[in-house]
This record gives sequence, structure tokens and C-alpha cells, in this order.
Amino acid sequence: MQTVTESQVKLSTASDVISALQNILTRSQLIMPDLETPYSQPRLSSTNYFAIELKDQSISDIVAERQQQLDAISAEILSLETIRNSIKNLKRQLFKQKNKVTKSINLHNRLRSALWRLPTEILSQIFHHCLPKLNEWPRPSQLKAPMLLARICRRWRDVTVGVPSLWCRLSVTADDDHWQQATFCYDLFLKRSRGLPLSLLLECSENHSTKLRNLLQPYIKQISSLYINFPHLQAQVPDQPELLLEDLPALQELTIVTVPASSSAVIPCISRLPSTLSSLRLFVTVFRLEALFSFSPVWTHLTIVEITLHDQNAFLHLLRLCPKLFALRVAIVSHEIQALRPFTHTTLQYLCFRDCLKFKNPVAGVLRALSLPNLLRLWVCSPLPWPHDEFKEFLTRSKCPLDVLYICPGSCPLMPPEQRAEYAALVRSSRASRPQTS
Repeated sequence: MQTVTESQVKLSTASDVISALQNILTRSQLIMPDLETPYSQPRLSSTNYFAIELKDQSISDIVAERQQQLDAISAEILSLETIRNSIKNLKRQLFKQKNKVTKSINLHNRLRSALWRLPTEILSQIFHHCLPKLNEWPRPSQLKAPMLLARICRRWRDVTVGVPSLWCRLSVTADDDHWQQATFCYDLFLKRSRGLPLSLLLECSENHSTKLRNLLQPYIKQISSLYINFPHLQAQVPDQPELLLEDLPALQELTIVTVPASSSAVIPCISRLPSTLSSLRLFVTVFRLEALFSFSPVWTHLTIVEITLHDQNAFLHLLRLCPKLFALRVAIVSHEIQALRPFTHTTLQYLCFRDCLKFKNPVAGVLRALSLPNLLRLWVCSPLPWPHDEFKEFLTRSKCPLDVLYICPGSCPLMPPEQRAEYAALVRSSRASRPQTS
């Protein structure tokens, strides 16, 4: 009787498996034995088998036949086991092949779409619009751009990794948990910027300046914009803030946020900032006049400043220290009226008095002394009453081409139409008298 051993079963396709199963089913019908013998009859149940041997068939012959039948059945069981394993292997292969075919279908379907035929330059511009907004600082995350874009498909990954400008803004937080793994992610992110200017936000605790400096050291010459958030707890003082503020040859924009308790460690570092710095925002402390002079070399090059000053006199001195100032956002804490010498600043175009309601900012005193001939936009949160006469004198004296005047809602009642008409007339007159430029 023919049997199928494991070495003889070589199945590579579904049709081979089906044919092998059909053969086993056919053979199983042939080898099913009839186990009835003269010795299994009920009438012989009390007979001594060892003393009886029937004439037509010996016990030895029956045992030999049963052994052959057992061998045949065992061989078929082995064949079924082999086929079962072949089915498992074939199933895995078929699933792999199915996935490959599906990917091929999806790939060619995408190629029919205009999106997948876009040039790399256009696709990279679309990817830039997927990045977080300018006021948001991304952390390395596979759920957000740009890392998310690199996971869509091979081409998107090639485009994403190949566009350095997608990797130039990053938020870095130093902590003691999983720092080694985080360092790897930060470093990979920054490497992809390939030397382009970097904009970084640093969340720095009281003892992590060294960690952050070591991480950023290979990229220190790329940093053009830096936002440093020092501890907000009064008891915490940054250990070595100078590590984050020294040797930044390409720095153009700097924002520092901390509490007064930490400002004494931060302020001395400002005087050592490079001449490339053009924008400085300080949420550190209230600056008095003498503090401004302590880092006067920096003021000369600044065009954008945001700061909190103690009084009106410090405000005017700040303008004197910043001859190139283009935009100023300022809060004045003291509401004491001071005698101010007249001063004209010729480059300031954007001026915002912030937190004036909180600090009772004496806008009227500033307007009496200040002339801004190139002012374009003015934002004021002024306590009651609005200094109408002083503002008219300011417009007449400055002859500025003002196009936006924003007075914080709630600080004073809605401006009467006749006052707005007076301001508009003064501005039109100033524009008409200004020399025309080609």
C-alpha cells in the first residue's frame, strides 16, 4: 500500500495542498480496516485463546496485518501534520504577498492623483504649512509635523528629511527622566536642519543649564532666535544662566521669562550679548534707569524691544539708548508724574503701552514730552480719562502718518466721533505736508 511520508510532501501552492488532501481522503477509504475476526465473536468470550487456533487464520497473521494497518494510518497522520504545517507557511506567504500587492495597488492609485505628481518644491511648501504656528513651539513627536510627514510614505519621508527648513524650530525641555532618549531625539531633529538658523525654546529648571548647553553645543552657531523660560518658583534660581547666553554669534532674537528672584542671575548676561541681536523681550523684572545703563552696549543695535519699566523717565531714556528702535511694547509701573525733557525719536513706527490698566500708566505725561514723526501704529490701554488734548498736541507736534490707533476696550468709554474726526484731520494734514518719496 502506497503511503506519503513527510519528506515526500513538498507543497508550494494552494492547489498542491488541495491535491494532497484529496489523495489522503481517497487512500483513507482504502485503508480503513475491518477489525472483526473469529476471535472477537461473543461466543468465544470464555474461551482460552492461547489453546485455540482457527484453521483459516492464525493470531500471528492477524497481528501482522494490524501492524501494517497501524503503520499506514500513522503515515497518513504524519502526512496530515505535514500538510497542516505547509498550510500555515503558505498562509503566511500569501498574507505577505497580499500586503505587497495592496501596497502596489495603493502606490499606482496615488500616482494617478495630482498630489503625488507634485514637484518636490511645491510639496515642501505644503509641508511648511503643516508645521505648528509661529507662536507654538514643537517638540519631537511622531504625531505632529514634521516627523509625522516622514511616516506617510517613502517619497514624503525623502522630501521631509531633505528640506532642512522644516527642522529649524524646536522646544527643548531638560529634566532628569529619560534624558538620554530625549537627547537622541533632539539631536536627530537638529541635525536635519543642516546648518540653517535655528529658533529654539528652552524650558530650563534650576540645575539643567549644563545639560542644555551640552546638547546645543554642536549647533550654537546656528541659533538665531532663543526663548528661555527660567524657573517660575521663587525658591528656584538658575544655576548657570550664562551657559545659555554666552557665545551666540548668530543670535538675532532673544526672549527671557523668569521671576524677580532669578533676574539677578540673568540680567548681567544681557550686556554680553552679540551685536547681531536686534530683538529683545524681557519678562524678567521691573527695570529702573540704572539697570538700563548696565547693559547699554546692547541697546544700540536693537530694533524691537518689549520690557517693563519703573517710570516715565526710564521710558524716555530707553528711547535715547535705542536709536534704531522700530517697535516698542512697554509697561510703566509707576504712575508718578515726572518732569520730562522733550524728546524726538525718528525711527519708531510701532508703540504699545501694555498693562496700563494694571499699572495706571501715565500716558498723558509721556505724550506731552514725546515726538514720533514716523509712528504708524499706537496701542494704548489708558485709565480714565483719555488724554484727548495731550494726544492732539502729540499728533500736531509729531506730524506722524498714523494709520492705526487702538485704545483697549474697557479702559475708557467709546471715543466720541468728533474726537476721532479731529485725529483723522490731523493725520491727513501731516501726510499731506510730508515730502513725497519716489
